[in-house]
Amino acid sequence: MESQTRQWLEEALFDLLATKKSLHNISIAELSEHAQIARRTFYRYYHSKEQVLTNYLDRLIQDYIIELQTEKLTNFEDLVNFFFQYWSQYTESLKILQDANLLVLILQRSYDKLPDAYSTVMAPWHITNSDQKQITYDIRFITGGLYNIFDEWLKTDHQTMPVNELVTTALNTIKRMKDS
Repeated sequence: MESQTRQWLEEALFDLLATKKSLHNISIAELSEHAQIARRTFYRYYHSKEQVLTNYLDRLIQDYIIELQTEKLTNFEDLVNFFFQYWSQYTESLKILQDANLLVLILQRSYDKLPDAYSTVMAPWHITNSDQKQITYDIRFITGGLYNIFDEWLKTDHQTMPVNELVTTALNTIKRMKDS
């Protein structure tokens, strides 16, 4: 029952965000009513509406990390492809977050969770002979860059550009920066 209630609240939050475009404009009472639960039940699971959103995002990030660690990535291109393939599964909900100016929360919450995952996943082609400070900067650069490319794709091209073309475009961008 607990996971079902949490799912109802997440779905209700995204429904309301899609129409109101602002988390600030959604009340706990409205969210509870939309999820068809009592307000008291809401507080049994969450302290705030923001927590509903951050729990959802943390779950997506954690699932990303788990899948990332089970993938057999042999080079940077594999990582780029995996990144876009994974996040594009959630285009609909991420577009709602983008329209509500909340998509950046994924990036912010990822910064705390991804360094360990990327360090283990990227080791074969990246980590060798690097100190921890350099690794931290590399991970911030990679994560921020991929996030911003995804953000732009979601904003302008997600309906017309397939994910494999997005991967190619991102890799071309990286190559152009390296070659200039």
